[in-house]
Amino acid sequence: MPKQGKVVKFYLLTLSLLSLVVFSLPAQARQLVYWRYDADANRLVFSTDAGVQPKALLISSPTRLIVDLPGTNFDNATVTQLFNGAIHSLRVGQVDDQTTRLVIELNPGYTINPQQIIVRGATPEQWSVQLPTPERLK
Repeated sequence: MPKQGKVVKFYLLTLSLLSLVVFSLPAQARQLVYWRYDADANRLVFSTDAGVQPKALLISSPTRLIVDLPGTNFDNATVTQLFNGAIHSLRVGQVDDQTTRLVIELNPGYTINPQQIIVRGATPEQWSVQLPTPERLK
């Protein structure tokens, strides 16, 4: 085999091994860096250090809005912030190795219309969740 062919094979082999190493390294997880619930505006805002695609789910008994941030870590223990009125609390914590969860829990006897919840990304790193005014259950 000519010397030139051996050099090309060597470079291809090196490139293949380098690709294998790079793609087998664990991906760097994003971090939740800021969150705040504004009770006066019924709005949750949060940001991460890299782009994320939140997933929201409303469940009942008691009514809770769950916002999961896949591929995002939260380095603290679960944090709970209490409120007065229809909103009981906001909890932030790590639900599994790859997901940070924000939970807005309403007090018993209140609910919100899921069709009026607006999840909006100002950027891939900055998000807001606008909640409608909570309604009393009848």
